[in-house]
Amino acid sequence: MAYRSVGYFGNWAQYRQAGGKFTPDQIDPSLFTHVIFAFGMIGFVSWSVDPSPTRAGEQRFTGDYTIQPVEWNDQQVLYPAMQELKQKNPSLKTLLAIGGWSFNSCDDTPQSAGTEHPYGPFTCKLFSTMAANPDGRAQFINSAIDYAGRYGFDGIDIDWEYPGDPQRGGQDADYDNYLALLSEFRQAAGQDFIITMASAAVPKGSRTGDAFFQWLAQCAPFLDWFNVMSYDYHGAFDDPQTGTGANAPLLQDSSPGGTFDVKDTVESYLKASIPKDKIVLGMPTYGRTYVVTQAADGYGKPFSSAGPAGPATATPGILAYYEILDKIESGELDVQRWDEPTLTPYAYSTETGLFVSYDDEKSLGYKVSYVIKMGLGGTMTWAIDLDKF
Repeated sequence: MAYRSVGYFGNWAQYRQAGGKFTPDQIDPSLFTHVIFAFGMIGFVSWSVDPSPTRAGEQRFTGDYTIQPVEWNDQQVLYPAMQELKQKNPSLKTLLAIGGWSFNSCDDTPQSAGTEHPYGPFTCKLFSTMAANPDGRAQFINSAIDYAGRYGFDGIDIDWEYPGDPQRGGQDADYDNYLALLSEFRQAAGQDFIITMASAAVPKGSRTGDAFFQWLAQCAPFLDWFNVMSYDYHGAFDDPQTGTGANAPLLQDSSPGGTFDVKDTVESYLKASIPKDKIVLGMPTYGRTYVVTQAADGYGKPFSSAGPAGPATATPGILAYYEILDKIESGELDVQRWDEPTLTPYAYSTETGLFVSYDDEKSLGYKVSYVIKMGLGGTMTWAIDLDKF
């Protein structure tokens, strides 16, 4: 079986400071079978595309569900640079991801989003309202097929985070409406057009337990594969007293008796009879950070807050792999440990209390071996621009 090697590129990486700037021409296309451009959006004009200070958020709705770029130079610069990668690897396929975490962040602020103009408060209900309306679904589908063809993409990745979640613009009807959307999309696009979805590692929204994964199984016939977001199992969003946890534990949770780990995710997908070759396992090239309040050896240590923002990624609680390596090399993260139960490394500072759970070559090697052992469809990386380069 031919394994897929899927990598996401985030178009905001072009703005990173402190050596973090990354553009599509820096991608090594020989490492991937598929590269996904993140993100496009629907129904809204971003402040990057139109920086007019007098155009309020409500005035930025397009009134339809057609595909829109997020960054001012997506169409003229970044898309073409990504498609040029096919000259070096003619078998490479490219997709455009629509949505993303920020698209559904209803409660984003400039501080939480790290940008002066977060669009989540305006866009977070657009997926739900589009999918609820047959005309809206048709408009989205036709626009997506046309837009992908116009800019050289081989398919579309739908990154709706998360249907059915009322905290993120969703409603219970989203599940049935998403199924209708995927069925109609596949019928309109045909079998050669690639359709994937970014899918949750644990139940999200109003469907819990097995019912959530059974719904994913209903989606499977219309998709080429699932990009399983098998990371963010733990982070500074957890209870500070429960303590630190592994970002992407492999064979068992870092919390005793817990089920937030890759193995439990994969087994939940398989239990729902989702085909193995449609499960593409997500692997993180970033770490989740905390500030711990006591000696940090091992997981489960109390923390006071998210770790401070990195110089390039500028987001509290997250560090790119290259930022972690820089902090290890500088001596700031002066203790490095390997956690055998979760098959992940962590590091911390005895001076500042910074603690980071991350993945390195060794832990990713274990994840790739697990994919091969389980006969899954391949691996997905979030994100190419967060890796060492």
